[in-house]
Amino acid sequence: MTEEKEKIIARLYCKLRHELRVYAARYCPDEAEDIVHQAFVNGYNKIVEERNESEQRSYLYSTVKNLCLNFIRNSRPVYMDLSPELMTEFVVVDTHDYMYELIGRLPRKERCILELALQGYDTKEIAEQIGMEYNTVRHYKKEAYAKIREALKNEI
Repeated sequence: MTEEKEKIIARLYCKLRHELRVYAARYCPDEAEDIVHQAFVNGYNKIVEERNESEQRSYLYSTVKNLCLNFIRNSRPVYMDLSPELMTEFVVVDTHDYMYELIGRLPRKERCILELALQGYDTKEIAEQIGMEYNTVRHYKKEAYAKIREALKNEI
């Protein structure tokens, strides 16, 4: 797998995974996420061979529909050997999106502070940048992390 091909697949996955999941859920609601992952894995070579994004999108929609029909017909999709690197990339992207979804649910001040922290600013720099006391920023960070930990614990 070349690095360029991996970037193409990762970019398409980020861009299309939600709409493909919605599409797959029309046929197989409980397996939609797995089917979308499998469409990218099964069609890896074909996806990167397509000339433009429109053709790649068309190919992925057809693949998702066929995997859904296979699942319905056989009670499970036909899987090829999974590429550990590609599956890891999918997990990383999904985890990243979920964490930002959790951060988006936080109150405005906590969200702002965590977003700055994720950009690499330390507590002192955040306090200076947003005009708050150092201990106030520490308190908001502590509260935000506690809320995220609680949400993750409830998710598990």
